Amino acid sequence: MRAHTKKYPHHDPTSTVLWLPSLQSAVLYLESMMGQENVHTLAMFLQTAIRFLAEGAASGLNVIAVYVTEILRVTGFDVALTLPRFTPEGVTSVAQWGLVGLIAYWILTILLRLLIAVFKQLFWVVKTVLALWLFGLIVTDKHSSAETTAIRVGVLVLVVVLLTLFTSASEKSSNLEGRLNKLEGRLRAVERRKEE
Repeated sequence: MRAHTKKYPHHDPTSTVLWLPSLQSAVLYLESMMGQENVHTLAMFLQTAIRFLAEGAASGLNVIAVYVTEILRVTGFDVALTLPRFTPEGVTSVAQWGLVGLIAYWILTILLRLLIAVFKQLFWVVKTVLALWLFGLIVTDKHSSAETTAIRVGVLVLVVVLLTLFTSASEKSSNLEGRLNKLEGRLRAVERRKEE
């Protein structure tokens, strides 16, 4: 496969640095599946569509900005600080950064859920091992009386029970929220069917 470089109009060099590794691998994969000419045609179509949408969004935002400025002027606010003029390049840049933020949010959510699940299992193992170790120390202490040993065992059991209740309460509340959301969705579906 031969290397090629194509210049596309309205290309931002700062966004190239961020998207370059994933973009190059995606382009190479698409070229191997669809062919170089088809990928070029698809890229030109997507670029035209994005430019069209960005120009439409920018003009719409500019119209809204004019109306907001006029409303502020009529209501007596100082309109010396008018709203900025929106450009298609600015709208495209904001959309790209928004997409990066959304993807980062999804990835971080998945990673944090995995980490929380791992930490819950690790916490359970550490709690169990620590409780058994402390229980062994309490029971094998030959210098303490039976009453002292009973009090220590009782305190240990109480601490383990409280830790178990706190961790299970958070899990049950998240499960309950999920069930309530599903129930709300089903109720909305039933209401829509009744309206139809």
